[in-house]
Amino acid sequence: MAEQEESQQLQKPSEVLRMQFPSHPRFVGQIRKFVYDTCLNCGFSMPVAFDLKLLTGEAVTNIIRHAYESRTDRPIFLEMLFYKTYLEMRIKDVGKKSPVGRSLSRDLSDYRETGLGIYLISHLADYHFFDQSADVGTTLVIKKRIR
Repeated sequence: MAEQEESQQLQKPSEVLRMQFPSHPRFVGQIRKFVYDTCLNCGFSMPVAFDLKLLTGEAVTNIIRHAYESRTDRPIFLEMLFYKTYLEMRIKDVGKKSPVGRSLSRDLSDYRETGLGIYLISHLADYHFFDQSADVGTTLVIKKRIR
C-alpha cells in the first residue's frame, strides 16, 4: 500500500504554475525571464534554466508569428508542472494550426536569421511534442530533467 501511495506521489507535480498573457512581442522577454528565474528557484542549474528560457522564447515567438499571424491581442497560455525530477511545460495557443515536425527543421549550414525555433526546441528539450488534437490551436509539451 505504501509503495502505491509513493508511486502516485511521484506522478503528481509538487507545484503547478499557470499564466496567460497576450501575443504581443513586448512580453516575450518578460516571459523568458519569468521561466528562467522560476527554474533557478526550483533547483535547476543555470544552463538548464537557460535552455528552458530559450525554448520558451522560441515557442512564444513562433506562436505570435505563425499561429496568430502577428496579431498582438490573442491569448498564450503557459503551464509549468514541477515534478520531483523534471519540469513539464505546456505552451498553448488557440490560433491557426501550422504543420510541425522534423520537416520544418533545417540544416544549420543553411544560415538564415529566422527559422531555428523548432530546431532549438527539439535539441534542447529532453522530450517535446506538438499536440494538435484540439479543434483549434496547438499545445507544445516540453519536458526537461532537473540537473
